Amino acid sequence: MAGGFSEHPAVDLELPARPSSVTEARHAVTRLARAVGASEPEVALGVSEAVGNAVLHAFRDAEPGIIRVRATPERGSLIVLVVDNGSGMAPNLGSRGLGFGIPLITQVARDVHFDSSEQGTSVSMSFDAVPLSSAESRQGEPS
Repeated sequence: MAGGFSEHPAVDLELPARPSSVTEARHAVTRLARAVGASEPEVALGVSEAVGNAVLHAFRDAEPGIIRVRATPERGSLIVLVVDNGSGMAPNLGSRGLGFGIPLITQVARDVHFDSSEQGTSVSMSFDAVPLSSAESRQGEPS
């Protein structure tokens, strides 16, 4: 199936909760976004904010843990899941962040779901993705 989603492997990363993980996750998921026709800037921003929030906020009262990033192309969408094993979402008046992360994620993703408990937080984002059709991949070939 030329240009279809099944040709693109999913991203599945398990990263330490440190700032360099934001860049690693963003690059990996953005490569997949490019391959499946999702908006690279929107995906990059959504992933950066979700992973960055986990790095900054999830482990504030504990040793840094793990952030899992999964991205899977599914029928016209790129589904990205960012999960941490931190303390869950709670107000943090001493935060170094500006408080724009969640609003930015909701602006760039087509659909977003947050789930939080004392065992961690998950952010599920979906982005429109349009794989190259076989007609587009043959563009420029003689008819």
